[in-house]
Amino acid sequence: MGLLENQSILLIAPQPWDHLQLSKHHYAISLAEQGNTVYYLEPPHPTLSAAVEIVPVAGCPRLFVVRYRPSFPFVLRFHARWIYDRLMQLQIRTILKALARPIDVVWSFEFNLFTDLREFGAPLVIFHPVDPLTEPHQVQVARSANATFTVSESILADVRKIGVPAWFINHGLSEPFAEAARNAAGTGKGGDGTIRVGYAGNLTHPSVNKPVFMQMVKENPSVEFHFWGPTESPVALAPQLVGEIAQFIHFLERCANVRLHGTVPAREIALELQCMDCLVISYSLDNHVYDRSNSHKILEYLSTGKAIVSSRISTYTAHPDLLRMPEDGDESRLPALLRDTLDRLDEFNTPELRDRRRRFALDNTYEKQLGRIREKLSTVLTAAS
Repeated sequence: MGLLENQSILLIAPQPWDHLQLSKHHYAISLAEQGNTVYYLEPPHPTLSAAVEIVPVAGCPRLFVVRYRPSFPFVLRFHARWIYDRLMQLQIRTILKALARPIDVVWSFEFNLFTDLREFGAPLVIFHPVDPLTEPHQVQVARSANATFTVSESILADVRKIGVPAWFINHGLSEPFAEAARNAAGTGKGGDGTIRVGYAGNLTHPSVNKPVFMQMVKENPSVEFHFWGPTESPVALAPQLVGEIAQFIHFLERCANVRLHGTVPAREIALELQCMDCLVISYSLDNHVYDRSNSHKILEYLSTGKAIVSSRISTYTAHPDLLRMPEDGDESRLPALLRDTLDRLDEFNTPELRDRRRRFALDNTYEKQLGRIREKLSTVLTAAS
C-alpha cells in the first residue's frame, strides 16, 4: 500500500463541510477519489443531539463528515489551556470510538483546537495550516506532526523556527476550474463590446477592501462588474463590521454596472469567470485577519488566463507576468492600476500571457499537489526508518 492510498484518513478542518468550498474540502474529495476512506472532522457542534455523528457525503462514497458535540465548555481554551488540553484527550477518545476503525493518517488544517495531534494515535500526522499562525500555541502544533505543509513562505518561516520538517505547497486548483482551463472556454468581451471585470469570493469577509472596490465601480461606469459569493454577514462579526458590510452590499445592489450572482456551484463559477476580461482582488490589512501572503482564489483566476489586478500577494511577487500588483503594496493604487489594465487589455490578454497563466494554474491541481506531498512525505518517513 502506497502513501495516501487505500488508507483511513481523518482530515481536521476549521470550517464545516457545508461551507464555501476551500482547500480542506478539495483535499478531502481528492483523497477519497484516490481510494482512501476520508473522515472530514468539523468544528464542534454545541447543539448536536448525539455525542458524535458520522454522515456520508452524497456523490462521494468514501467520504464522511464527522460532527461532535463538545463534552466540556470550549471556552476553557482561552482561560485554562492546560486543563482544556487534558479534557481534549477525552474528547478525542470519544471521536475515535465512534469511528470504530484505526486511523492511518491524521491531516489537520486546524491549529486552535488540538494541541497534540499524536493523541489521535495515527502512524502518520500531517499539519497543514493555510492561514497565518498568530499565536505561539498555533505554531507548536507542528511539533506533533511528521511533516508540515503550508501555502506561504511567511507561515513556513514560523514553523521552521521550531526545527520540524516543513515545506511550501501552493494552494490547489479544483477540477471544475482545471476542466474549464483545459477547454479554454469563454472569450471575454460580449458582442456589445462591454468590458467585464469579475470577483469571486466571500464579500462579507472582514479583509475585503470595501472602499477600493467601491472606488473601482464608481470610476468605471461603462464597465460591467460581476461578483460571485456570499453577501450575508455572519452573526459572529462585531456590529461595526456587520454595518460596514451591509453598507457595502447595499452600494453594490444599487449600482447599474454591478451584477451580484450570490453563491453558485463551483462548476458554474469556473465557466462564468472564463467570460471575464479582467479579475480583481483587494484585501485590507486593517483587520489583522489576513496577511496577504497567498490566496486560494488566485489559481482559480489564473485558470481563466485573463489579466488579474490584485493586492500585493507575497507568494506571487516573483511572477509579475501572472498578476498586476502595486509594487509598494499600497492598496489605494489599485483603482488606477485597474484603469490602466482595462485601457491596455489587448496587451495584458495576449494569447501567450493567457496560455502562461493557464499552464501555471494547471501545474497546481490538487492531484499534482498530492503527488508533491507524497514525495516530501516519503523523504521524511525514509529518514525516520
